[in-house]
Amino acid sequence: MAFGRRGAAVVVHYRSNSSGAERVAARVEEAGGRAAVLQADLREAAACERLVAETVRTFGRLDVLVNNAGLVDRTGLWEVTEALWDEQMDLHVKAPFFLSRAAARVMPQGGSIVNVGSMRGLLPGPGAPHYAVSKAAVLMVTRCLAHALAPRIRVNAVAPGYTDTRVHATRSPEDRRRIEEEIPVGRFATPEEVAEAVVFLASDEAGYITGQTLVVTGGLAL
Repeated sequence: MAFGRRGAAVVVHYRSNSSGAERVAARVEEAGGRAAVLQADLREAAACERLVAETVRTFGRLDVLVNNAGLVDRTGLWEVTEALWDEQMDLHVKAPFFLSRAAARVMPQGGSIVNVGSMRGLLPGPGAPHYAVSKAAVLMVTRCLAHALAPRIRVNAVAPGYTDTRVHATRSPEDRRRIEEEIPVGRFATPEEVAEAVVFLASDEAGYITGQTLVVTGGLAL
């Protein structure tokens, strides 16, 4: 929606939730943009290539790629299975790499890629080591791509902290208060604040920024 408010044409990607993607596309158009809905399982490199090709067929060009598909899993160290490990790495590391490479082939001079990481790529939590490791890898993928694709394409990342999404909807009031007391600004981020950080890095205003991670944690990652 943040891109839609700038009049962008936005491809809303989904793997299985087509109705959810359609609702997002409708809100993008309500915000003032154009929208199309495309399906792909990004854990497959061939699907990443196909998604980029379909995007270009739909809108004629691709200027910005936001790699924000993600999956939170809080399984602890001793319970992490090989399948859970592979799932995190495939979605958080392999998908952004192959999507970015496919996008870079068709992007014009001045294209921009923004990867959505997590503060857990900087600060490990009490559990979910496979999630934290995969998000740390996102930040290195960002730096490697920024180096390889310069000067034609910029590549940056956003690392959000605790954000008011459904991921945290089941937390108890006591748990939420405990977390807010740890955050220097004293509250969770709004999704809109994270979105604006992504839009900034994708925009011409960030034209001299590449290979960087913008940490949006309210000071928690100091």
